[in-house]
Amino acid sequence: MDSSSTAERRRRRRRVADEDRKRAPRACTICKRRKSKCIPARGNPRMDAHHRCQRCALRNLDCRRFPDHAAVENSELLSPASVLSQGLSTHVIADQSKRVLWPNFLSRLREAFSLGPHHAPEEREMVAMQARMTQPRGQHPSELSRLQAAIDAFPPRPVADFLLHVFMKHATDVFFYFDQAQMLADVDEFYTNSSSPLRLDSAFVCLAMATFALGSQWTPLEKPAGFEPSQPKENVDLGRGFAVHAKTLIPDIVERSCLRSVQAPFVLGVYFMPASAIGTSYVYLGLALRKALACDLHLNSEDLSMTERDREVRYRLWWSIYSLERCTTVKLNQPRSIDTRIITAPYPSQSAALDRAQPFENLDCQLAYVRLVRILDEIAGPADGLPSSADLSQSTWKDDLKAWKRSLPPNLKLDQIPPSSWKYRAIAHLYLNYYYAMITMGKVALVTVARTRLKPPADRDAPDISDKVKSLANDCTKAARKILRLFENLTRHRVITRFSFTDFQGCSIATIVTLVSGILERDSGYDSRVELGFNCLRKMATGNMTAKLGVSFVEAVQSITNEAASKLQQLDSPVLSRETSHLNTHLGYNQWLEWFAVQEDPKSRECCVVHPRDEAPSRGESRDRHAESWLAAPATWQTQMELHTPGALSIPRDSSNLSSGPSNPLVPNDFFSGLHNDEQSFLMGLTGLDALGDALDFSGLMGQME
Repeated sequence: MDSSSTAERRRRRRRVADEDRKRAPRACTICKRRKSKCIPARGNPRMDAHHRCQRCALRNLDCRRFPDHAAVENSELLSPASVLSQGLSTHVIADQSKRVLWPNFLSRLREAFSLGPHHAPEEREMVAMQARMTQPRGQHPSELSRLQAAIDAFPPRPVADFLLHVFMKHATDVFFYFDQAQMLADVDEFYTNSSSPLRLDSAFVCLAMATFALGSQWTPLEKPAGFEPSQPKENVDLGRGFAVHAKTLIPDIVERSCLRSVQAPFVLGVYFMPASAIGTSYVYLGLALRKALACDLHLNSEDLSMTERDREVRYRLWWSIYSLERCTTVKLNQPRSIDTRIITAPYPSQSAALDRAQPFENLDCQLAYVRLVRILDEIAGPADGLPSSADLSQSTWKDDLKAWKRSLPPNLKLDQIPPSSWKYRAIAHLYLNYYYAMITMGKVALVTVARTRLKPPADRDAPDISDKVKSLANDCTKAARKILRLFENLTRHRVITRFSFTDFQGCSIATIVTLVSGILERDSGYDSRVELGFNCLRKMATGNMTAKLGVSFVEAVQSITNEAASKLQQLDSPVLSRETSHLNTHLGYNQWLEWFAVQEDPKSRECCVVHPRDEAPSRGESRDRHAESWLAAPATWQTQMELHTPGALSIPRDSSNLSSGPSNPLVPNDFFSGLHNDEQSFLMGLTGLDALGDALDFSGLMGQME
C-alpha cells in the first residue's frame, strides 16, 4: 500500500523547470545517464565545460556538458540568433532572426501583467523552432548548376577589379548600394580562397555579377583620350553576359533574408533601366523594395545587439532603394508603391566607422537626393490621396524646392566642382532632378497656356489665364533651359554617356518642354537649344534601338509643335491670313482656267495635267515645310531605323502634304502600333511624354485659369 502511494505521488509530482533545477543542469552527460550525483573534482570548484567531475577524472573519461540553460541571458531569449549557426548569423539580415516581433511582444506582455522575467519552456521552444525554420536548406542540383555556371563566367581578377572601380566611381552616383570596403574584401576572398563559403553563396555571386554588369556600362568614361580599342564594341552592351547570369540566380535568392538578396535586384534594376525602365527594371526595383520592406529596412531598428555600422548600412540602403524607385515611378507616371507614413528609418547620417572605409564616399549626395525626392513625392500627389488646395500646395512646394537648393553645402555647388571630379555627374543629377521637379509643377500650366492661345477668337469664351498659371508656365520653361544647359556642360566636358535613364529622360523632357514653349514664343536661342537637345539624345541613343525610337517620338512632337506654332502665327496675324486667303483665291481661279482650257482641247489633256506636286501652296505650306524637315532626318539615324524598324513604323518619304487630310495625317495614329503595350509605355516614360499625360487631360484645366 505504501509503495503504491509513493509511486502515485511520484507520478503526480510536478516537473521542475530546467531553470529552477540546481544540480541536474550542471551534471555531465555520463552522470546524467547513470543518474548519479556529479561532484566537482578536487581543486576544481567550478562545474563547466572546462573542468571534469570526480568520476570522469578518476576514470579518465571525456566529461561533456550541455549548455547551461538557466544561465541564458534575456537578450538571447529574445532573439533566435543565439541558437543559429555562426555562418547563418553572419548572412541573416542583421537579421531575420533579430527582426522577429513575437519575443519582444511576449516580454512586454509579461511586463504588463507584472510577471517575472523567467521564460516558459514554450517560449524557449519557439526560439528553437524559429532557428530550425531559418536554417539554410540544401541546394538543389539545378541551383548548383546555375551557381557554377555563374562562377565560371567570373572575369579575370584584373578585369573584376577594374569593373568594381568603375562601378564605385561612376555608378554609385547619389546612391548607396553596399558597403564598398566589405564588397572589395569579399571579392578578394572569392578570388584568393578556392574553398571560401562565398563560392556557395548564390546571393553574393548574383550581387557580384550585377555589379560587373552595371560597371561595364560606365567603362566609356574611363576610356583614355585618343585610345583606339583593338575590338571596338562601342555599340554593344558589354555587361549583358554578366546580367544574364545574375538574372538566373534571382529565383535562388528571392527567399533568402540576407542583405545581398536586397542589393542584387536593386543593382539589376538600375542596370536594366535604360533598356526597360517600365518593364524589367520596374520589376527588379519593385522586388528590391518589397524585399527591403520584408526585412524591415524601413523601420528604425531597436536591436541593441546591432552595431552602429550595420544599422547605418540598413538605413542608407533603404533610402537609396526608396528614393530611386519613387523618383522613377514619378517620371514614368506610375502609382506610389508604398505609403511614406510607414517609414520610421532615420535619414542617413555620418558614421566614422563606415565613411572612412568607403573609397568613394557620397553621403552628402545621398542626403540631398533623399530630401529632394520627398518633395517630388508630394508634388506628384498627396500621400493621403486627398485633394488639396492647388495654389497653396504649389506655393509651398516651390518654396521647399528653393529652400532645398539654398541648403546645398558648398561641396555640392555645381559651379564649384571641377568636371574631372567623380562627383561632377552625381551633383549634375541632383540639379537635373531639381529642375525636373519644377517642370512637374508647371507642365499643366504650360499646356494650358498653349492650348488657350491656340483657340480661335470665336471660341475664346474662357476667362483670362491667371498670373499664377503664367508664372508656373514660365518656371517650367526656365527649368527646361537649365536642364539643356546642364547637358551642354556635360557634352563640353565629355562626361555624357549612353546607358543612363536619368540623362536620356531628363534631356528628352527638357527638349519637349522647349518645343511646347516654342509654340508661344521663339527667341534667338530657340533653334540652338532644340538642336542641342536632339544632338544629346542621339548620342545617348547609340547602341540602344529603344532609345533611338524614343528620339523619333520627340521628333514627332517637334513636327506637331511646329504646326501649332504656324497656326498660332496665323491666328495672331489676321492681315497676313487675309492676304494668304486672297492669294489662294487667285491661284485657285488660275488653276480652274487652266483645267477648263485642257477640257476644251482634248489633245493637250495628257500633257497639261496638273499633278498634285504642281498645286498651289496650301494654307498649311509653312507647316508642311517643317514636316518635310522632320521627315528628312539625318541619314545615319534614318538608315539605322530602316534596318530595324518594321513596316508598320515606316513613314513614306514622298508625302509632301501629309497634314492635308485625315486619311494621311502628319503623324498617323498607328505610327507606333507595332510596339507592345509595355514598350509603348516605356517609350512614353523614357522620352518624358508620359509626364505630360496629365497635362494633356484637359478636363479640369479651366479651373487653373481663374
